[in-house]
Amino acid sequence: MKILYVSRSKTNKPHPFIQEQANILSNHYGHQIEHYLINEGGLLGYIKSSFSIYKRIKNRAVEIIHVHYGLSAIAVIMARLLAMGKVKVIITFHGSDINKGSERIFSLFAANYSAHNILVSHKMSKFFHKNYSIIPCGIDTQIELNFRKMTRQEKGWGDDDFIILFSSSFDRKEKDPEFAFKVINFFKDKCHHKVIFIELKGYHREQITQLMQAADVMLLCSHMEGSPQVIKESILNSLPVITNDVGDIRFICEKVDNCFIVPKTVDDYVYYLKYLAERKLRIRNRNPILEKFDNQQIAQKINQIYQEVNKGKSTSITSQESYKL
Repeated sequence: MKILYVSRSKTNKPHPFIQEQANILSNHYGHQIEHYLINEGGLLGYIKSSFSIYKRIKNRAVEIIHVHYGLSAIAVIMARLLAMGKVKVIITFHGSDINKGSERIFSLFAANYSAHNILVSHKMSKFFHKNYSIIPCGIDTQIELNFRKMTRQEKGWGDDDFIILFSSSFDRKEKDPEFAFKVINFFKDKCHHKVIFIELKGYHREQITQLMQAADVMLLCSHMEGSPQVIKESILNSLPVITNDVGDIRFICEKVDNCFIVPKTVDDYVYYLKYLAERKLRIRNRNPILEKFDNQQIAQKINQIYQEVNKGKSTSITSQESYKL
């Protein structure tokens, strides 16, 4: 099947989890997948992209457009209307595109014109009544766990240094970096270790894997989330997690050791930071993540949707069915 993946990107490359999803669907199911990247945001940027996408699907045979994120879907739906609805559209919604009221209205508008909608979290399903499935994004579970010592040496981190990773970049307000800095500053006053706080910004996939294995804890304190990849990958790399109860965190962390879901207060975050700093713990039971979020299992579900949509059928997978991947 010829499929066009559409997503927003500031780097001229698809997000790693989107690229990995496309790769496994190509390699395992023989789909011919190309990428179209929306480089310019704002109303003008999406309008320009809609005409460019229209030209793309007019000049090349495309059976399905799979678009990631609700705002990107607006450009795709406009292109589809220009093409008189000849191409079927599938939209994956990732969280903020539904959770944010300012984006939700555009996302739900686009959803009405798609053949099927994929939600990464069951908490988003209250806004949908038909033609949707709940399928979280998968992760590449084929990694080695031998980078901790090497990476700490390369970074010049001592054995007693306590390395904290922030779940995203400090300039993303929805991740609440202001709260995170309050926690870190309070923790530094109470900790006898050297504390190093690092934002996850500007690293490629291999570097993130190495950082996660070398660090001592992942800190997440977001205002809103869908099914955060960063927590899945932290657990995959045996990195303990401290997080508030947001999005699908409870489902992700279910049955995983040293994954602490805490009230969003400075005192609670500091308590568990001290707990980990004193014990140097790692995550040992990664099996729940391997069983639920392996890319191959996720791809199987998505391929099923491709087949049904291509046949003109409407299918909905309930949250319970989706979570039994």
